[in-house]
Amino acid sequence: MHRMTIDRSELLRLLLNLIRFGTIAEIDHDAQHVRVKVGKNTTTWRPWITARAGETQIWCPPSLGEQVILLSPEGDFNKAAVLPAVYSDKFKTPSTNPAHHTIRYMDGTVVQYDSSSHTLTATLSDGTSVTLAPGKVTSNAEDTICTGNLTVEKNLTVNGFAALNAGMNVKAGKAGGAAAMIQGIMQATVDVIASGISLVKHPHGGVKKGGDDTEGPK
Repeated sequence: MHRMTIDRSELLRLLLNLIRFGTIAEIDHDAQHVRVKVGKNTTTWRPWITARAGETQIWCPPSLGEQVILLSPEGDFNKAAVLPAVYSDKFKTPSTNPAHHTIRYMDGTVVQYDSSSHTLTATLSDGTSVTLAPGKVTSNAEDTICTGNLTVEKNLTVNGFAALNAGMNVKAGKAGGAAAMIQGIMQATVDVIASGISLVKHPHGGVKKGGDDTEGPK
């Protein structure tokens, strides 16, 4: 009976190569393959492992220099798959709080959910914008605060009471017509001024005793 023999040093090498740590040396995003530097060696092009790759897909490629784990069946790097990732001195963790689920992107943007305070936060780098399309966005928060300027390009509908604490400037639209229309009673606690004429303090001329009407305001 023929017996297959293998050198002990070769067997040890294969066993050691089953699971190895390495860093990403090259990336082919189109092919979804990377080359990994393991010690003094660099692997051939190998696929990296993602969280989902079926009917649901997740795209989050590794970065150059990122520390990964090389899983090599039979100790053969040519059959390996690359498992991201392990924190390193080059790429540190964005949080150490166990209540945080945090993602930090390459431009400095951080998206974080804090399960202890039930708070979702997106801290965007300068120049980054947020776009939600198409359809409708609904916020059920009890209070929403905007600390910067807010521009509404189309119509604004407020079904509840609106309180403006720092004044209001209303201009007619490009089509002309009234700048503001009020259906109901308008109340002013101080005064109403139209074309420089005070509703409260304007004088009336031609006043006579009896049933005559006054002249218009001047």
